[in-house]
Amino acid sequence: MKISINKHALTFGFISVFLTGMGLTIVIPVLPVLVKSYTSNPSAQATAVTLLSSIYALSVFLAAPVLGALSDRYGRRPVLIISLLGSALGYFVFGLGGALWVLFLGRIIEGLTGGGISAIFAYFADITPSNERTKYFGWIMRLSGLGLLSVLQSVEYLRISGIVYLCMQVP
Repeated sequence: MKISINKHALTFGFISVFLTGMGLTIVIPVLPVLVKSYTSNPSAQATAVTLLSSIYALSVFLAAPVLGALSDRYGRRPVLIISLLGSALGYFVFGLGGALWVLFLGRIIEGLTGGGISAIFAYFADITPSNERTKYFGWIMRLSGLGLLSVLQSVEYLRISGIVYLCMQVP
């Protein structure tokens, strides 16, 4: 007996994975430039960049089990949508900046909602037949990597074209 896979659910899941992959790396290339405007000491800048990266990872680590439990209780799709919206809010707050603590707040919000990766895996486990699950989990990792690479490639293109250099010169 062949189980049919809902193509809309699959598309939603793949888009969520790609956006999550982009989200993991989209801030990293600009982090030192943003922090530089709030601290003058190179040592303090390095510490702030390290702490901003660490607080994101810690937030994801703490939120993943909670979001996984919420997705078990209320469903995968609502948790994924809330995670994506929360990530957007985190990026918005981070983009507003204005003070170093605002950057930390943005990274914490994004990290707490970025833990939805556990819900993504559970979502794919729910919508795929068990004998094809490995294939779809491979696609998840591939799309996450493509999201990561798309950000890095875009930054490299902007660097080569001089746009990143011009942005770094703005006081």
